[in-house]
Amino acid sequence: MNHHISIIMKKIIAGAFALSLCLVSCKKETKTESSVSTTDTLTTAMPPDTVSTPKNDSVASPSPSAPAPDNIITKNVGKYPHDIKFFEDKGISERLKKLAGSQYDEMVKNFNVEGPIASENGIYKLTGCKQHDCPGYATSIYYDAKNDNLNVSIDKNGKITDFAEKGKITISESLKAK
Repeated sequence: MNHHISIIMKKIIAGAFALSLCLVSCKKETKTESSVSTTDTLTTAMPPDTVSTPKNDSVASPSPSAPAPDNIITKNVGKYPHDIKFFEDKGISERLKKLAGSQYDEMVKNFNVEGPIASENGIYKLTGCKQHDCPGYATSIYYDAKNDNLNVSIDKNGKITDFAEKGKITISESLKAK
């Protein structure tokens, strides 16, 4: 009889363990879902080779004492592009249209899943990618406040196209990772 009770106890313990494991894993999934639905955005990691090593160019720089231009990018670090209606800002959208040309509309259309505006040493970064297909279409927009310079990098399934307004912006590895 003790042997029979021992088998039943083992089954109860195994069942309780399996149930608790299921609850813990479901709880984590629920937490992930709620964080996605409340912000409706995701941060995406770009491949390390997204931006090639910059070349030195002959861009005239304003004097070091000149203040950084105050625009929708510099005023909204930490905020999401959608929340600040980034592509509705005339000043930036006109520059991006001129820069990306025929790829502008596709870039805006596929800027669904986005990260917050990040910055480091006067260089700002915005990222967005196609919903349900981030590796298939991802965009990084860089802004150098000191030189008032925009760069756009569009990655379509690993084929990267870079656009530079006034020359290539030097991007640190730590900013790339943000």
